Amino acid sequence: MKTRWICFLIFILVSVSFGFSQSENQMTPEQRKAMEAYARVGALNENHEFLKQLVGEWNVTSRGWMMPGQAPMVTESKAKAELILGGRFLMWRIQGTMFGQLFESVQIVGYDNRQKKYVTFWIDSTSTAFYMMEGTRQGNVMSDSGVWPDPVTGGREKVRDVLTVVGPDEFTFELFMVGADGKEFKSIENRCIRNK
Repeated sequence: MKTRWICFLIFILVSVSFGFSQSENQMTPEQRKAMEAYARVGALNENHEFLKQLVGEWNVTSRGWMMPGQAPMVTESKAKAELILGGRFLMWRIQGTMFGQLFESVQIVGYDNRQKKYVTFWIDSTSTAFYMMEGTRQGNVMSDSGVWPDPVTGGREKVRDVLTVVGPDEFTFELFMVGADGKEFKSIENRCIRNK
């Protein structure tokens, strides 16, 4: 049985390799149409170009509020951002502290040509959950929203964020959540200055 599966996998790999090596003249109309569709959704444009200005190493000053009306906790951290997968996505890594605890996060941001939206995937050391958001951009301001798992209630909560490019060496990131009273409040504000 194991030998049969190995032969099947080798057949698939050879078939796929042969299919990709065919010249355009040998493609069927369906294959050509599929290749054109993939080229369209994989193309880089001005929305991906926007992400390039965030590449680099950053010093981050964070102000965090556990509850609305409280004084913020202020912490310092480091962030590094790089383009991945041919410039289609920006990957962030942040290391520092938050609310007195060590904090690490990885965030991947891209522009989905098919949906015509920015999409964000976020994981961090405070949870085992995946956080997803999507949004749009107006000039130098990118706004995302999503519904995240709420570890306190076991339910889900609405969140949104706003990233504002202030200049070539500075941007801000604000995260808004919904408090116990049902009203939105600013939970995190990051001021990011390029580390030159």
